[in-house]
Amino acid sequence: MYDSAQIDVVRRFYGAKGDLDVIRSVVAEDARWDIAEGFPNGGVHQGLDRIIGDFFPFLADFEEFRCVGDAFFEDGDHVIVLGRYLGTTTGGKAVSSRFAHVFTVRAGKISQLRQTSDTLPIARALDR
Repeated sequence: MYDSAQIDVVRRFYGAKGDLDVIRSVVAEDARWDIAEGFPNGGVHQGLDRIIGDFFPFLADFEEFRCVGDAFFEDGDHVIVLGRYLGTTTGGKAVSSRFAHVFTVRAGKISQLRQTSDTLPIARALDR
């Protein structure tokens, strides 16, 4: 199956698994992350440096954390992904949580992410 250029960018983002070099290569400098309240470091993060510095540190609470896209849909410069977060906390608890991501991709980079997810499984796994 052929992926569009926009879906390919999102797949590369998911494949980064926290690798900041890959993230920097697919996310725009002026990107905006709008993360559901209740998700670790949830809220709005503006700019790639703030996204990396203020949002991604939650990964330190996990031995493994990945985004698995189950279905990808494209509409113009938007890529919608339905999927699951899968991981294991540093305390050894497994977590699985559903998400919906709406990405905006412009000029070959992610310029916006709007995320919603079932935050309760993650909070329980992190004892929060």
